[in-house]
Amino acid sequence: MKNNYLLIVVVFTCLFGNVNAQIPNWSSDIAPIIYNNCSSCHHNGSIGPFELMSYEDAVTNAVDIKTAVLNKVMPPWPADPAYRHFAYEAVLDSSEIAAIADWVDNGMPLGNSNLAPPAPVFSQTGSLLDTINYVVQIPPYTLQYNQDEYRYFAMHSGFTDTVYISKIEVIAGLPQAVHHADIHFDLSGQSFYNDSITPTPGYSSGLSSNYYMNAWMSGGNIVEYPPNWGILVPPGADFVIEIHYGPGYIGLTDTTKMNLRFITNPVNVRPIRVGWLLNNPIPAQGPLVIPPNVITTFNQVSAPMPVDRSLILICPHMHLLGKSYKIWYVSAAGDSVPLIDIPQWDFHWQKYYMFQQIQKIPAGAVIHSIASYDNTIGNPHNPYDPPITVSYGLTTAAEMLMTYFIYATYQPGDENIILDTTLLTSTDDNSFQSKHESFLVYPNPANDVLNIKVDASLSGADYEIYDNLGRSLFAGKIKSENTSIDISLLSRGIYYLSIGVYLNNVMKIVKE
Repeated sequence: MKNNYLLIVVVFTCLFGNVNAQIPNWSSDIAPIIYNNCSSCHHNGSIGPFELMSYEDAVTNAVDIKTAVLNKVMPPWPADPAYRHFAYEAVLDSSEIAAIADWVDNGMPLGNSNLAPPAPVFSQTGSLLDTINYVVQIPPYTLQYNQDEYRYFAMHSGFTDTVYISKIEVIAGLPQAVHHADIHFDLSGQSFYNDSITPTPGYSSGLSSNYYMNAWMSGGNIVEYPPNWGILVPPGADFVIEIHYGPGYIGLTDTTKMNLRFITNPVNVRPIRVGWLLNNPIPAQGPLVIPPNVITTFNQVSAPMPVDRSLILICPHMHLLGKSYKIWYVSAAGDSVPLIDIPQWDFHWQKYYMFQQIQKIPAGAVIHSIASYDNTIGNPHNPYDPPITVSYGLTTAAEMLMTYFIYATYQPGDENIILDTTLLTSTDDNSFQSKHESFLVYPNPANDVLNIKVDASLSGADYEIYDNLGRSLFAGKIKSENTSIDISLLSRGIYYLSIGVYLNNVMKIVKE
């Protein structure tokens, strides 16, 4: 009987003895998630409503953190990763969400504090840039109206040489009021003159601009370009910051600034272009007019692209009635390529989405979209109660349907340029494992040849290699238990290998 009792204890210990060890703790499990995904906004001087820079910060706000991640409103990343992946995605996977929820539900254990990673370090100025070469800041401006207000602020650059801008960071002085903050440069001097003759900082109309450099909307992130790609700013240029203030903030003072990073030692710099390549509904639907008490849909169709273009970033724009916005292009040959899908539009998080690799849009391609608007009382952001007819307009309570593109004229090989270097450097995590339960892939990352070793059950099975758009690139059969595939023609980047019945054994592979 004693032996039976011992056996029961051993079995119970084996089955349940590690339950406590499986509970996530701060030091080993939760701190890396918070520091990598939350602290950049939740630190002193940034836009988060509270700090997440320590265990104590996380415990204090644990319930809010759990609620936000379970509802997938934090980290803010409105783009659907199932439609198109982007560089530096701020998306928690299901295991990270579950870990946070379990940690909160089990009393938020600290764990071994010696194993906790150090908190990230951020600039005391609130900037996330490692280097700031120039700051364009408006003088303190006190809002004069309770309705929407447009204001232009002109400042001499003092540049005696041409500079090339590689990164732009906007820090809104009144983030709750700044609807958008755009930057131009002007060589005529007219904008600076218009500003100089007004009694208060800035002026309300008469923008003169040689170049539209950057469009920043509420919730926007840093815009950056590939190495040695940038926006040329000539000597003697004046910077002009255009700000749209939303209604209801009269008497508050704004000090919005833009931090600029320059290309050092520029040689053969690729010039960046910016513009609203998609900004009108198709004529068949007429003007953008949204009747009250309806959820309605509009489509957009661009003119065919006149030349090949290399697309770097995309930034859709709608206002408070926006519900969803999906964008793709169709090539002259009829191929449809997804660009971005925002299934739940959020006016407060209008980000720049950088492609993982330069996205070529060939000449003749046509950009399409489908967008929906909710002009009912069921939309908590509807500015009108009861709803009224809303049309295209510049005010916050009006509507827009536009997409901002940052691109360059295409050069051969641009589509091989990787913009998110973590795609090739993070090969030691589970998403890049080379061992599947039914097969082994090596080397991974690979250069010209990918070797596959399968067990006997997969000998003779089908295989397929496809890209992150789901396009099949190679297909064939596993001829033996050891098979080699020539991938020398693939560009550098991320691909997927499927093997077996219904091609349901999937592994991520890297082409160096």
